[in-house]
Amino acid sequence: MTTRPTEPFSARNRPVNRLIEDDFPATARIGLLHLLNHAIDEHYLSSWIMVAKEVGRIARVELEQYESSSYDYIRMARTNVEAQLHKLEWQRVYDFCERLHSYLAIGGTFQKGFDEIVVTKAEAQAFIADELQRLFQEENLGYDFKHGIVERRGKQHTINLITKAEKTLSDHRLNSARWHYSKALRQFRDREHRDLENTVKEAVCAVEAAAKELFPDAMADTLGDFAKWACNDGRLLPKTIGQTFTGLYAFRNSGEGVSHGATSGGVVTNELTEYIMGLVASQIVLLAGLAPDEELPPF
Repeated sequence: MTTRPTEPFSARNRPVNRLIEDDFPATARIGLLHLLNHAIDEHYLSSWIMVAKEVGRIARVELEQYESSSYDYIRMARTNVEAQLHKLEWQRVYDFCERLHSYLAIGGTFQKGFDEIVVTKAEAQAFIADELQRLFQEENLGYDFKHGIVERRGKQHTINLITKAEKTLSDHRLNSARWHYSKALRQFRDREHRDLENTVKEAVCAVEAAAKELFPDAMADTLGDFAKWACNDGRLLPKTIGQTFTGLYAFRNSGEGVSHGATSGGVVTNELTEYIMGLVASQIVLLAGLAPDEELPPF
């Protein structure tokens, strides 16, 4: 039985950047072909001919007749799969991924040398699901493969806010904020083992770090200190807006299991975590917009 793979090294250590949402890039298609080849070798899929028929159906090409006992036809089927996968519209490649799991991963009994290999449908589907999810993570795609279907990572509104924050965090002054926000995003996007409390903690740390890095004159030790400085005589923020920063910082300190083991500050739910990720993204963009321009070194 397969187990869910851990997030690949390349995904864990990737700099914060935009998820790929409106494409299934060429590198991902090559990775998908390698996945298919391995799945056929290990008998999780029956043959290249079955895969070719399904890809052809999704691509809406003329029906091709194959002879399953002919090596030439098997080789032709593989060639057709490669050609069609590279030409498919990106949405239809995701359609194929879902059909790969639900329809093509059938399992069965196979002869390998002198051994009889038995693969159940559940084992075949578990392998396909794990490998597709790993491929999506390696390619930084804006989707997860979960319960047999392709799902967008988070609500579209939240994704849009996160994307804006990611662009802002490319500023070299925001190294610490970028590190915290990247860590929060990894935890937020882990569908199977989400750590909501640490997601909130790291997200708020990202705002705090951004405030310190962009406004060193505040000499603030905490986000709460910064909010007081920023709202003093309307120096940077109206008091009412500053309260959104102090409220966020207060929840980080009082939310159940977030920072100090509080038990009465409110439970961290999926919905609340997604709201905080969007709020934090907006606050980082706001602070960057209010920050003074970086002074150029004298020549």
